[in-house]
Amino acid sequence: MIDIDDLVVRRGTADVLSGLNARVAPGESVRVAGPNGSGKSTLLRVLAGLTAPDAGRVTVDGRAPGDPAVRALRGYVQEPPPLYEHLTAAEQLGFTAGVWGVPAGALRERAAALGLGERLDVLVGELSLGQRKKLGYVCSTAHAPRLVLLDEPFNGLDAAAESAVREDLARWRSEGRTLVVVSHSDTSVAGLVDRTLTLEAAA
Repeated sequence: MIDIDDLVVRRGTADVLSGLNARVAPGESVRVAGPNGSGKSTLLRVLAGLTAPDAGRVTVDGRAPGDPAVRALRGYVQEPPPLYEHLTAAEQLGFTAGVWGVPAGALRERAAALGLGERLDVLVGELSLGQRKKLGYVCSTAHAPRLVLLDEPFNGLDAAAESAVREDLARWRSEGRTLVVVSHSDTSVAGLVDRTLTLEAAA
């Protein structure tokens, strides 16, 4: 599913990722760990096709991360989520449903399960950070992606929403989807990942 060979990403003159080699098999669930500055979020952005490598080679399902076919099979739960602040939460869900050709009602049900049921008529820009994170989570995974990239998915969530997200991850794992989860805490992903890929801060 994911092949990373000698990946280098620079910020200015400093290497954020330097010579990274890794493999993630189809259906595997991997936690990405490491100290601040080790490039965890940068790695997800590379896999999402949003940051280009300065050197090395990265493929997802045999293609470059930015390939349209890869975008269709991938979901990227990022922080902060890319949302339209001038839309209501319901309108954002409807827009996302139209993009992916999925029922808007199903997305509203998922949002309600995360505690957003009574906030759907509120402008996205007026939602709290935690509420926007819930909405972004639903939108980013609306199309049932085969590969799900998650950057600290539990940060800012209340206990009920965290439980619902954990249930989603467990179900996706059982369905054979590939998960790559950045998490500072090994306990938060206990039972949800097969192994941990630990990055080191570049010298």
